[in-house]
Amino acid sequence: MRRDRLGQTHRWRRQKTFSCPSAIRGLTLVEVLIAVTVLAVVLLPVMVGFAQALITTSQTTISSVASSAARDTIENLKALGYDNVLPGQSQASADLRQGDGFFRITTTVTEAVPNDASKKGLKLIEVAVSQKGSQTPMVVLTTYFTPVGV
Repeated sequence: MRRDRLGQTHRWRRQKTFSCPSAIRGLTLVEVLIAVTVLAVVLLPVMVGFAQALITTSQTTISSVASSAARDTIENLKALGYDNVLPGQSQASADLRQGDGFFRITTTVTEAVPNDASKKGLKLIEVAVSQKGSQTPMVVLTTYFTPVGV
């Protein structure tokens, strides 16, 4: 027997020890299945969102490259000069790079409406970029070329 501060005596009991205290017990199979199900229900929409974001990003990248190819084509025609770009000239199926069959660039040059005096001498340049095998253009850029001094 032992006395505490207040002078009371206490018998010390021997506590029973267990191999696995109740605070550290394991999970049952049902608890694990419920946790996995809740995790799947939460993560599935997140994974679908990431997949959609990846698709959108790749489509945007392809459109951006197509737009850049159309602008480059127009800049190359500007470098040729007004006199060297002839109406009726069409460069169909010009690839973006040598050996690259992903894009098809079609350039069409037409004389602006001759009856309209305000557009006399203008050449209408239309550059359409589409994916190989597709008839629908992804990007169409249109501009007018003017003779020097006009």
